[in-house]
Amino acid sequence: MEQKKPRAAEEPARLMCDDALTEVFRRLPARALAACRLVCKSWMTVLTDPHFIHEHLSRGQQKLLLFANDRMSDRSLAMVLADDNKSMYQLSRPAASRSVFVHNSCNGLLCLGDSTGAVEVLNPTTAESLMLPMPMYTAGSSQFSSCNWHCLGFCPKKREHKVVHFYPGAHIDSFKVRCEIYTLGAGAWRQVGSFRGAPTDRGVHVNGTVYYLTKFRYISSSRINCLNLESEKFDAMMLPPRKSYGGHCSLTELEGRLCLLVVDGVLEGPPRTMDILMLNSDDKQSWTPRYHFSLPWLMPSCYFTPKHTLFHDGKIWVQLLARNLYCFDPSSNSEELTIAWPELDFPFSTHTFIESIVPLRKDYFIKHIQ
Repeated sequence: MEQKKPRAAEEPARLMCDDALTEVFRRLPARALAACRLVCKSWMTVLTDPHFIHEHLSRGQQKLLLFANDRMSDRSLAMVLADDNKSMYQLSRPAASRSVFVHNSCNGLLCLGDSTGAVEVLNPTTAESLMLPMPMYTAGSSQFSSCNWHCLGFCPKKREHKVVHFYPGAHIDSFKVRCEIYTLGAGAWRQVGSFRGAPTDRGVHVNGTVYYLTKFRYISSSRINCLNLESEKFDAMMLPPRKSYGGHCSLTELEGRLCLLVVDGVLEGPPRTMDILMLNSDDKQSWTPRYHFSLPWLMPSCYFTPKHTLFHDGKIWVQLLARNLYCFDPSSNSEELTIAWPELDFPFSTHTFIESIVPLRKDYFIKHIQ
């Protein structure tokens, strides 16, 4: 009768199989891994390990996300994922009767909000979501509000996702902004104090820090306020010296770095231009001019700063107004923006997005419709 091999002899072989399986998982797209989690407990253990999740996330390809509410039914919303396959998804929530919008995207998670001030975090790849407790201050919440807004961010060292809520101080004429933070997996919002310099535009998350402007036009006292998500402490930096700040300014994230968008020109004058200055990642004090291009003339009253400027597939994508998407190719000789998407019949917002298997809780109803 054949004797069984000692368990000690089987262990190296089992470890080799586990290592080979993990290597296969690393090469699979996030959508496939979301289904693999349901195969067995051992696969679920590997695919929910924080180290594996963020290692797989670092290999992902950044894509472009177009988000729009379905006007035919306020219980659903449509999302277009502009990747190689031009995938389209429809997300339905039968219990909801409100239109939602995207505050921002981080590590494959979307931070959703609505007019009631409610906040929900969604992973469209795994069809999981998490409804957060109601924030302490909900008045004036909207997609375009600069005095009451949320931002989802990530702490690389602690590997924690946090939602930051900025809202006005106690007095309506206060120049201070109050802040509360919700850590995903925790049970309540936490007050982290206030800081001088109320936001004049919605902020942006870059590498564990939330940045926002304190002035709409450049004057000597304008600055960028910063909230470090790890220490939960505020700091500030001055805007870079520049000969002219004749137009408007806003912040964005391009190529993993903080950028300042500066629009120059007058309404009835020559075509207005936009400069993109990139913050030096080493000293976080100096700025480097990175891109320069002309903005199209859309309407006589159109005096604005693009709110959504993204980097995708080696190109700069600029959303102008609510229904126009343009593209700038840095490798071309032209300084003009070209139309990247025909004007749609409904307003939308654009966001950078990367598919991930970052776990949440409740299941969403998601249907792949194209």
